[in-house]
Amino acid sequence: MPYKRSGLSRRGYLKGAAAVGAATTLAGCALLDDDIGDEGDVDGIPDEPFRIAHLTFESGPPAFYGEEAANAVDMLVDQINDDGGLIGEREIEIVDRIDEDAGPDSLISDVQSMAQEGDVDMMMGIISSAHALAVAPEANDQQLPFLVTIPGTYQLYEENPDMDYVVRTCGTNAAGAIGGVRMVEQMDDVETVMTHDHDYAWGHDHQEMFTSALEQVRPDIEVIDSRYTDLGETDYSAHVSAIADAEPDLLFSSLWGGDTATFVSQGVDGGMFDAVGEALLVGDTGAPLLRNLGPDMPENVWLGGRGGYQPNYRYDEDDGHQAFVDDYYDQYDQLPGWGAYHEWVALQALEQGIERAVSIIGDWPNDEQLMASMHDLSFETPHGQHTMRGPQAAAPAVFGRPTDDHDFPVDHQLPTDFEFIAAADVNPPEDVPTMDWVDEIEPL
Repeated sequence: MPYKRSGLSRRGYLKGAAAVGAATTLAGCALLDDDIGDEGDVDGIPDEPFRIAHLTFESGPPAFYGEEAANAVDMLVDQINDDGGLIGEREIEIVDRIDEDAGPDSLISDVQSMAQEGDVDMMMGIISSAHALAVAPEANDQQLPFLVTIPGTYQLYEENPDMDYVVRTCGTNAAGAIGGVRMVEQMDDVETVMTHDHDYAWGHDHQEMFTSALEQVRPDIEVIDSRYTDLGETDYSAHVSAIADAEPDLLFSSLWGGDTATFVSQGVDGGMFDAVGEALLVGDTGAPLLRNLGPDMPENVWLGGRGGYQPNYRYDEDDGHQAFVDDYYDQYDQLPGWGAYHEWVALQALEQGIERAVSIIGDWPNDEQLMASMHDLSFETPHGQHTMRGPQAAAPAVFGRPTDDHDFPVDHQLPTDFEFIAAADVNPPEDVPTMDWVDEIEPL
């Protein structure tokens, strides 16, 4: 897989495929609805920049991915502005970067202040699902547009179905958990499974989805233990020993961020990966994890989760992906991981949504029109068409094996031997609650 410059312009890869026509009529109805407003609400393209506050982890263990999310936003905003800005006429300005490590109460206070002061046109980002569940409803109540880019909790819209000022451009954690089930479903030599997840909603949701769906599609497999650790745990020795002693055929884990690297490293030292048959890590794992671990990642591991966000996945087949990877590597001397990819996808949705809105209403959209413009979009990403079902995306699952056998200019492993599982097979049908679907899921 040669590493090469694609030569594609920024606008060529950030705009992606123009596969939005089928959804334009649907969005147009909402954009022109009397309850939302009409072209008279806004007078021309504003002269001032489009002001964004970016939420991400700048400290704490999740900063493992927060840094690359911030890197991607800075790089892509510069490139958008080099082309004149949104629709080539309005530049973007990142007016603030808010550290999620401050916690939900502080973040809610920030939302209230931004809404009252009126100095921000949109918030985007956020990593923690717990934070998203707290911040998104508040942003909606304050009528402050919020582009949610990374949190995957399926509960976000199921608990808050009527948010007009919130759009989520990433897939839910169902893609990771059920993607894991679809992988195990095809493994003939798996009879016993252990799970290891974070001891809060994200981890418990993954464990529940995985074990419940596995019981439906492979009732012959026994889940012999489910273990939990706190976010930011530094000593996994008891868990490593318990898993190694049990010798399960498969270990499933949704640990994420720096916790995955710590767990894997201690698991290697403790012989855990020698004792298990396979390990399936679904915490959106990829290049940053492998860079952190160096040569320590064992071969009997599948890495992946929601979306095909690996720098070498379909790299040779997608000019836009090549340009994104090449530019990121040139600027930061490392390959992008899932934090960077989620922000790239979000900015594609923002650009295409605004272009669609202006084409329909003939003017700059107001806040509610802006958010409606991103509903039902579809555009090209590394895993193919990235589809918005109304205000939130439905992502496929992609998994790969770590290997040194690649042509990228980095001295760490990358995933290969990719397995792709379509979005329709890892997400519930529209308007069906996730756990209702999981409880009745059928084998492929």
